[in-house]
Amino acid sequence: MKHGGYTKFSLQNLLGPLALLTVATYFLNGASTSLQLITQFALCYFVMVLALQVFVGNSGVLSFGHGSFALLGSYVSGMLTAPVHIKGHALALNQLWSFLVPLQVNIYVAMALSALISGAVAALTGILLMRLNGLAAGIATFALLGVTYNIFFNNKQIGPGSQALPAVPTITNTYILLLIAALSLVCVYFFNISRIGRTILATREDAMAAPALGVSIFKVRLIAFSISGVLAGLAGSMYVHVAGTFQVQDYYLDFTFMTLSMLIVGGSASIWGALVGTVLITGVGQILLMMEQNLPVFGLHITIPLGSRAVIIAVTFVAMLLWRSSGITNGREFSLDFLKKLSKKN
Repeated sequence: MKHGGYTKFSLQNLLGPLALLTVATYFLNGASTSLQLITQFALCYFVMVLALQVFVGNSGVLSFGHGSFALLGSYVSGMLTAPVHIKGHALALNQLWSFLVPLQVNIYVAMALSALISGAVAALTGILLMRLNGLAAGIATFALLGVTYNIFFNNKQIGPGSQALPAVPTITNTYILLLIAALSLVCVYFFNISRIGRTILATREDAMAAPALGVSIFKVRLIAFSISGVLAGLAGSMYVHVAGTFQVQDYYLDFTFMTLSMLIVGGSASIWGALVGTVLITGVGQILLMMEQNLPVFGLHITIPLGSRAVIIAVTFVAMLLWRSSGITNGREFSLDFLKKLSKKN
């Protein structure tokens, strides 16, 4: 597959996605209360898609396990910030280990800890997973997601189990979430053009030649997997502070395939693709949800069966993998070259 990657700093590659991210957030955030909430969740999704881009986009190894790190980040941040009286008296938490009840830290400290803990867990699991390729890697990462989900879903000593942890403090200022997303974008960009980023990209393009040149595929993949775990944990902590509640179910199959679809549809090989995919799938997903609820879309009433949104997005994901695996952006970063060509034609 042709890869439209980059190896050196380009201001337009960086500022293009940042500009679109900022402008879209500004206009959508002020449109209505419902659009404000959609925008906040979209920013959370975008950080998650960036996490996937760091590993999946650069290594070419498909991972279904990053929802585990988002779940862990969400759990840590929610548990560390939820009011003590809620953790001590809520019916859903009546079996919670006693030492977890008095834990209470600032919301931003909790988010930082969530990212670090998720990154550490990603590094530990990556030691076992990063030697795998192809189908074996996909199955192993999916198993990681399943194991994590079942631990948190069935164990009420560490959390609410199948129920919800309520009263998690929320971030109501969309621009704080925008700042976190923008900083994540900048960090991913500089990682991608770093020596390690270029090396893991080279292993994707020719996995056979890399070891012959002294490149440790295991080492560079492990580094990328760990960094992506940090970002996934951060995305999970953002999500829980937008939702205001922690539920294990929020980070399972729907979340996994939604965020993977965003990456694949936009173009897994670039940050620009990650942003385009997030914006497109969020918009289409919201329109489909309105159709499921029989709400007017642009003045029209079009009703589709419940569950159609997930099916349509899944079909789009598979179709992209089959017929345009490089995504809408063809794996390329933002560039003004098309404007120059257009001006020459005119």
